[in-house]
Amino acid sequence: MANYQLGPEFQNWDSKENWESIQNWQPPEDLRIIYRTVPGPEENQEIEIKIYLPKEAAGPLPMIMNIHGGGWVAGTYENDNTRVAHLALEVPAVVVSLNYRLAPAHVFPDALMDCVQVWNWMRDHADELGGDPEKMGLYGTSAGGNLCAGLAFYVRDNGGPRIALSVLNTPALGLGPSLSAEQMRFDAALLSGQDLAQGVRVYLGGLKGKDPSYYAVPNVARDFSGLPPTFLIAAECDPLRDESLEYMAHLLREAIPVELHLIPGALHGFNAVLTPTAQWLNEGIVRAYQREFFWRI
Repeated sequence: MANYQLGPEFQNWDSKENWESIQNWQPPEDLRIIYRTVPGPEENQEIEIKIYLPKEAAGPLPMIMNIHGGGWVAGTYENDNTRVAHLALEVPAVVVSLNYRLAPAHVFPDALMDCVQVWNWMRDHADELGGDPEKMGLYGTSAGGNLCAGLAFYVRDNGGPRIALSVLNTPALGLGPSLSAEQMRFDAALLSGQDLAQGVRVYLGGLKGKDPSYYAVPNVARDFSGLPPTFLIAAECDPLRDESLEYMAHLLREAIPVELHLIPGALHGFNAVLTPTAQWLNEGIVRAYQREFFWRI
C-alpha cells in the first residue's frame, strides 16, 4: 500500500466533473485562438499547433511554447487550455502549443525534434505572431516537462533561441528508482510508481544495453552548466517528485536560478484543474515569466 495522503482539495480530483471541465473548455472572449500546421523536421511532415493570442495586449509580446503531457504516448494540446489561456492573458504573451509525435509509433528523438522545430519556427515567425524573439520561454507538464528539459540541453549544445525561463510542471526527468516512486508504487492517483519505468522505455524504444541520451533523460547528464532559469513544480504525492528535487540540485550546483514549489498533499499533474492551490500557483508562474522577460533580460 502506498504511503501517502492527498490533501482535501485533491481527493476528488479524478472525478467525472473535473475531466468534463477540461474537455469542455471554452476560450475567454479576450483571447484569440488560431489552429494551423507548420513544417516538421522530416520531409512532408506537418506539426499541428494551437496559438493563443491576447486581443487587447500591445505587441510585440513575449512568446511561450507549451508542451503537453501524456507519458509520451497520449495527450494533445487541448489538455492545457486553462493554464495556457491564463498565461497568454496575464503575462501577457503569445503562447504556442504543439502536438508532437507520440510513442510507440515515434520514439526518441522524434518528439524532441518536433519541439526543436516549433521553437525555431516561433523565432523565425515572430513578426507574424506579434511576438518578441528576444523574450521566449517554455512550459511543459509531465512528459512535456521532460521535453522542455531536453530542449534546454539541445539549445545549449546546438544553438537556438535563448530560453528566458523554463517552467517544468511535475516533470519526468529520470529513470528511477526513487523513494517517491516506491511510496506511490501501487495506488497513487493518476500516475503510480509501476507505470514509470515502462513509460520511459516506450519513449526511448528500449534501452538496448545503452545509457540513454541526456536529451531524453535529463538527470543522467554530467554537465548542467548553461541551462536557463527554471521554475520547478513538484507534488508531494507524485512518483516523479524526487526527480525534480534531483534536477534542482544539479542546477543549483551550477548557480542557475531555480524557483521550486513542492505542493503538500498534491498529486501528479494536479493543476490541470483550477483548485485554489492551482490558481495560486498559476499566479506565481505568471510573475516568474514577467520577472525573466522584463527584469532579467
